[in-house]
Amino acid sequence: MASGKITQTDQSTIPIDGPMPEWKRLSIERSLQGARVRAQERSDRFVAAAIQLMEKHGSVDFTVQDVVDGSRMSIRTFYNFFASKDDLLVAVHETILANEVVPRLRARCEAVHDPIHRVEAYIKGIYELTDDPGPVSRALTTFGNRLAESHPDDLERAFKPQVDLIAELIRDAAATGRLHSALSTDAAAHLLHYTVLAAVHARILGTAGKANVSADELWTFCSAGIGVQVN
Repeated sequence: MASGKITQTDQSTIPIDGPMPEWKRLSIERSLQGARVRAQERSDRFVAAAIQLMEKHGSVDFTVQDVVDGSRMSIRTFYNFFASKDDLLVAVHETILANEVVPRLRARCEAVHDPIHRVEAYIKGIYELTDDPGPVSRALTTFGNRLAESHPDDLERAFKPQVDLIAELIRDAAATGRLHSALSTDAAAHLLHYTVLAAVHARILGTAGKANVSADELWTFCSAGIGVQVN
């Protein structure tokens, strides 16, 4: 008669290898999901602390310890998420662009019916966002210029959502048959992005002086560059 106990012989029949049981897969997934949420919350706290410091100082002249103190977490936890202060600042740059700048620009462009004028709306939207630049904008602009030299791949990754939006706008404009240019969509998007970026950075840092161009002037220049035909 069976005793109900698992004997040594019984245990040897339990498979060790082979497909993972569904209950085990689900339990691991739940555990990892919880860990991902906690990790996201902690990294977000470091990003938020860095933004607060930029608002306070108007620059990135603060230390990792300042960020750690502001986040109320440990320096060991910081280095679990970020290799350096620059690594954190890249995350701040990406976060602001992806969560604030690009959604606002997209909403402004989507409110315009004509695909050609959506590109114009993008340029004028950028100008509106930088009419009264705050300390965070100035700090990120200064940091971005430094990053272009030291970590160009990181900067390219940070700007990708913005460049993707421009490429989408130019692709839609080209579909109207009213653009005449030898440039590919990607080339036109990158050239427009960096042209607008240079003008905007000059506005934010106040370095343009008499060379500061208006949004209308910048659109006139860029529209010719992407091949808009003037009727």
